[in-house]
Amino acid sequence: MSVLYRLKNLNNHNIISVYKDQFKIGRAETNDLSIANNRYVSSSHCVFEYDHGHLYLRDTSSNGTLINRSTKVTKNDPRVELNTNDTVHLVFRKDDIESNVVFQVDLPVINSIEEQTDKDLCLYDEDTQMTSYPSIPPISPNLTQENTDLSSLLDTSSDVEMKPMTTKNEPKQEFAMDAGDDMEDVLTCVCCQDIMTNPISLEPCLHAFCSDCYESWEAVQRTCPKCRVKVTGKKKNFVINGILDAYLKAHPNKRPAPKEPDEDTEKAKRLKNDKHEVGPDGMYLYNTQYDDGGDDEEEEDNDEDEVEDEDDVDDDDDDDGNGNNYPLFAPVFVPPPLPPPVANVRFACRQCPQGVIANAATPGFQCPPNQNHILCQCCLLPMPDRRDEADIHQHCEVCHQFFCNIYFQQCQRNGCLGCLNRLRDFNFSPRHLTNLVIENPVESQIVQDYLTTNRKTMRDLLVECCDRLDRGEFTCPGIDRNAAIPSSKITCYKCGLRMFKDLAYQFRVHMKQDDITPALMRNRGNCYYGRECRTQHTKLQHAQKFNHACDQTKF
Repeated sequence: MSVLYRLKNLNNHNIISVYKDQFKIGRAETNDLSIANNRYVSSSHCVFEYDHGHLYLRDTSSNGTLINRSTKVTKNDPRVELNTNDTVHLVFRKDDIESNVVFQVDLPVINSIEEQTDKDLCLYDEDTQMTSYPSIPPISPNLTQENTDLSSLLDTSSDVEMKPMTTKNEPKQEFAMDAGDDMEDVLTCVCCQDIMTNPISLEPCLHAFCSDCYESWEAVQRTCPKCRVKVTGKKKNFVINGILDAYLKAHPNKRPAPKEPDEDTEKAKRLKNDKHEVGPDGMYLYNTQYDDGGDDEEEEDNDEDEVEDEDDVDDDDDDDGNGNNYPLFAPVFVPPPLPPPVANVRFACRQCPQGVIANAATPGFQCPPNQNHILCQCCLLPMPDRRDEADIHQHCEVCHQFFCNIYFQQCQRNGCLGCLNRLRDFNFSPRHLTNLVIENPVESQIVQDYLTTNRKTMRDLLVECCDRLDRGEFTCPGIDRNAAIPSSKITCYKCGLRMFKDLAYQFRVHMKQDDITPALMRNRGNCYYGRECRTQHTKLQHAQKFNHACDQTKF
């Protein structure tokens, strides 16, 4: 029985000769080729089908099969014809290269004088008359036909792709390098394994993905699909977009097929953008407080809806039996009825007359119609926008984010420690006061020992630091030294904690030598880099040996 075709395993360079029309590959032992030690290979991954001189690939896996690193075949797709030197990736993972499984196809070439000349064939063996493999050299007596090594002829690295060609100047040149796989790797999305479409970059890892692919991923978890780092932001990557445009112009066949729009997805996006979008200042871009909660319609249908509403009003007037027939435009002058209660608590605060929470924290104020609302960044519940009014505190004076703790006198989030307060009035959690002084465990322990010796708490330390701040002995970034009472500045919990740490550092600097315990910590030399030293956070011995409650002297 003659060999129909051959598959070269590019991982170990073994050659598999195939003699049957259907050749199955998978993880199960019932396949013709079993790959049992790879968890990415399906039980029945793919089938090579040989039909009348043509070789086809039919995928039967869950993850699909990649051909020439450009065409992905799934089990729902029709079979794909393969040619000589085509590469078939059963597994293609950039994050786990050792698990990749890739084969190269070698098909027989039929010598026909009527169809091709000897110059086009470039055969190795002149005695071969019917069937030969131009990509395989003559087999030496010491090598079997199945274990011949092709590494001398084929560069199987992922950087280049070998293609047979002949030119006029070099008629005997049999292979040429077509670079571009490195660029294709950069522009391939790891989610869809295709060329990226409208790529975006994630922060802080800067990995790029298709915008649609990451939107689907983000709905499940807000992490990077590649490195699993928590994503803090995303933005369009103009550099990759420019490279992508240039690459697709040079290789138009690599352009991904356009995705069909999903009507449900598009409608959900439109509803979200039109009604529930929140601006960068925390305010709703569109006031939907008094919407009836019905489905949104297109703008061109609004006029028809208004006419139908007017007709309904006329019908109601006729049912009253008073015999008065009002013209069609008469309801315009009739005061509209009160809006129905808002079903979604996101769009009604505790001071809205129709809100679901009737117990208002400020009895003297109720939200008028079309009242703008802002979101508390702690409990994510709305409150009326009254920033322009005197003695109303709704935002941090340092970071300018909105919080409701002072306005409602209590934030609604469970475990809130006072998301907005005066610097002097904060009660910081003990878990946030670990390594209080410049994140240095030694300097922080010196301050803690001082408080323990004098029977003081962290709360007492905050009050003492605020007193020194009011007297002008201490300074604090973000607080004007000329303010009447600097310690009464309205800050959020995060900004207040940062200010307290800065004040605690100044307290440690001004401590007397006799107050420092143990005594061996009093005569330490200053570190050249002072509070800016990075070694103090990683090496405890360095933090114990040198004093870091000082300014940097070496730059």
